Amino acid sequence: MSGVRVGIVLASEEYSPNELVRQGVEAERNGLDVAWGSDHFHPWFDTAAHGVFIWSILSSLGTLTKKIVMGTSVTCPLFRYPPPVVAQAFSTMQNLFPGRMFLGVGTGEALNEVPCGFSWPPYRERLERLEEAVFIIRLLWHGKQVTYHGKYYSLNKAKLYDPPPINIPVHIASSGARGARLAGMLADAFMTLPVDDHTIYTQRLFPAIDRGAREVGRSGEDIEKSLLIHVGFDEQDYEKALKSLLPWRGTLLPIFFDLNVYDPRYIEMHGNRVSEKIVEDVFLVATGSEEVIRYLERYLKLGFRHIAFSVSGDPVGFIKTLGKKVAPWLREVYGEVQAPYQGGYTREHLQKYMELRGIKLEL
Repeated sequence: MSGVRVGIVLASEEYSPNELVRQGVEAERNGLDVAWGSDHFHPWFDTAAHGVFIWSILSSLGTLTKKIVMGTSVTCPLFRYPPPVVAQAFSTMQNLFPGRMFLGVGTGEALNEVPCGFSWPPYRERLERLEEAVFIIRLLWHGKQVTYHGKYYSLNKAKLYDPPPINIPVHIASSGARGARLAGMLADAFMTLPVDDHTIYTQRLFPAIDRGAREVGRSGEDIEKSLLIHVGFDEQDYEKALKSLLPWRGTLLPIFFDLNVYDPRYIEMHGNRVSEKIVEDVFLVATGSEEVIRYLERYLKLGFRHIAFSVSGDPVGFIKTLGKKVAPWLREVYGEVQAPYQGGYTREHLQKYMELRGIKLEL
């Protein structure tokens, strides 16, 4: 796999709809490869927050651009979005923007599902649901009529009449070994977050990807490694860059990713107890390209090849820095990226998965 895809995250919690589209257009204008969209109903904080329906933003951005790759980081296809609706939505966008879409999925957070009237089950059930949901989405993308009755979801003679013309890469997001194994079994890419202890990748997550991949006749090397990095940026003022990240402090409390907590005010209240020093240690704070390149090098050496930055502070300034200084360096060292962007997960891999799970359906 040649090249490194690099771009930005359109943070639906932090910016208005028009601003998100503006950032995406600027990203392509400055030569970036990708625009991920955070897919939330409620934000992680309450003060000056937003709650944008990101699928609309991706469609708008696709219309206003020509080549930037777009996807979610991440969609939860378990509750408020049932799997067939996700399959149809992304198939439609891939028809509109061929070879430019990917689908990032995960087990979700309570702050997005509970306000919409759904209960919040434990992680084990959510991971089982995610596996079944991704399987259903892949089934429907083949464009045939499907009847399927699973543990959590069913299809009754369901058919997508406009299946994707080019395979849509699926990114499964996780920070744990069970999610990583699932990515190996059903995804084209494994999406995760930065951690200081890189043995978590090399000794836990990447081996789990490989185990899952081998179960369906693949290699862990076939699975793209993608990374979401949160950065505070201001070209003139380090302290301003740091303080721009403070609203995100609630995301540094891992308990909120599993607990039945869905009120942004409550998350913000507890997040405000996290010190600026911890924010500085966990997130990237940058005033120029040098810090960004040094930070990236650590993860590129591990094999990450698809990276997007969620930017607080000065997003357009960061986009220009990324496009003018960081992206050219990446292309010089790692080569150009391939276009169109399409997954390597084949019908044969899905058939092998079905055999593994004892599912008897014709593809």
